[in-house]
Amino acid sequence: MSGPIATQAARMELGVSNIPPRPSTWIGHENVAPEWSGVPHQTVIEIVSKGCLEDPERPAIIIDGGPIMTRREFLDRCQRFAGYLKPHVKAGDRVVIMLDNRLEFMIALFGIIANRCTMVSIAPTAMQYDAGHIVTDAAPTVAIVGKPQLPIMEAVRGNSPALRHIVLVEGDEPDGLAAYENAAEPLDFATVECKREDIITVYYTSGTTGAPKGCMLHHGWWLRVIDVDLRLFRRGWQDRQLCCLPFYYADPAIQLLTSLASRGTMVAMRRFSVSRFWDVVTTYDATEILSIASIPALLMKGEPGPAELDHRIRLAIHAGLPKELHAEMVKRYGFHWHNQYGSTEGGVMSRVPDHMADELVGTGTMGVEPPGVTIRLVDDEDNDVAEGDAGECLIGGPDLYAGYLNRPETTAEANRGGWYHSGDVARRDERGLLYFVGRKKEIIRRSGENISAAELEGVLRSHPQIIDAAVVPVPDELRGEEVKAYVQVRPGDDLSPETIVEFCRANLAAFKIPRFIEIRDTDFERTPSMRVHKQSLLKEKPDLRVGSWDRETGKVQI
Repeated sequence: MSGPIATQAARMELGVSNIPPRPSTWIGHENVAPEWSGVPHQTVIEIVSKGCLEDPERPAIIIDGGPIMTRREFLDRCQRFAGYLKPHVKAGDRVVIMLDNRLEFMIALFGIIANRCTMVSIAPTAMQYDAGHIVTDAAPTVAIVGKPQLPIMEAVRGNSPALRHIVLVEGDEPDGLAAYENAAEPLDFATVECKREDIITVYYTSGTTGAPKGCMLHHGWWLRVIDVDLRLFRRGWQDRQLCCLPFYYADPAIQLLTSLASRGTMVAMRRFSVSRFWDVVTTYDATEILSIASIPALLMKGEPGPAELDHRIRLAIHAGLPKELHAEMVKRYGFHWHNQYGSTEGGVMSRVPDHMADELVGTGTMGVEPPGVTIRLVDDEDNDVAEGDAGECLIGGPDLYAGYLNRPETTAEANRGGWYHSGDVARRDERGLLYFVGRKKEIIRRSGENISAAELEGVLRSHPQIIDAAVVPVPDELRGEEVKAYVQVRPGDDLSPETIVEFCRANLAAFKIPRFIEIRDTDFERTPSMRVHKQSLLKEKPDLRVGSWDRETGKVQI
């Protein structure tokens, strides 16, 4: 059962106590502009309104193969849809969006926020079970869906008695909401009374340890992320950010708001495509790339072409950059890829300093905290670990997430001791640079040795014939846990388990080499953030050894 509607969240600043002293030898970001100089606004709607009015004829969004929408038209459509929505909602209501990558997603998003309501994001590919879980938990009053998603929403509508109204997006883009936009007086964004503490979005986590949790974010979270991003890397009217991610994730909205706040433009792909990626970059004159998960590794598997160097890209930012491919990526594409560490709960938590980009290529570091953020590395008792030792990342700073929807106990546990417990394990070197080790729940314990699934996956992805990989633990009576690697190879390639083992042997300590290997030629099921959905792999069969090649026997287990 869902709890009462929450309109606002008390401003929660974590990490204000037990802050360890910062050694003078630690490096930091240089030439960072003053706090709130990137975003002096008080709400997201203020960014949209002022950003569009300041330069009304400049494109706000360019859709690959679709419309180009100016700021003037974007603001007008947002205000008209907000006006339609106004009599159907009240402040604090939750409104679901289940829609593909099309302009109407962003129009609906800001129409919802302007009414002081909360947008709840559902993947457009969700089916009855996962969509039903979110609808049950979030108890929305309105759902905004595309025609392909309508049958699923109708099937789960009964999960939320509060769901009174379904808005159908259909027809040619950008007119999928035209019937609604023309049905009421526009809501003037310059006059809306949004509050900084209003909870404006809920994104459901991947649910690696259970049912997905709704992460609540307020205006302050969004403003902080955008301000930090603009202060670390300054942008202007000449910049065009390429969005190759699904709109139901938070990053595309961050990219759009960052563009509006800096007079730039967002270029959006319908979906990520290796074969079309560089054509889109050059056709629309993109200057910046944001990528996640396996995107760099997938690009590197593509056939080289002239468009890879015929572009105006200044920078790429990636969460979890594969260090084994980093130097080759910089050489092949001609620009820097900055590794970054972030999460829905914590926003931007660390990034490689721009002035050290050359020096840190291929090191695997995820950089250092931006101003205002503190990361502690602790043991299982929340004691700070020694320099160089691995520990869980505890995050402190203002304007972090507002908690998990309907889960006060889970929120309290995650924020125990006044710090957000990320579940991520990292280490820090003598200069303060952070290095990702893995998820706390994805550290495999084999004969007393800790093995990072993320490290092994990174090595496997660096093999030229491997598209992607996923490493999971397998119970073992003798060693506690054994290591299994699922490996996706390029179509038509013949790659033996023995060759994979030899490749690992040349790059890793002996105890990290996987015992079980399962080769596949189809893509993995993925989470909303494009990561491999490991829970689905763990549930594929009762005994994960079956069908896997066993390094100790040299045979496939039956």
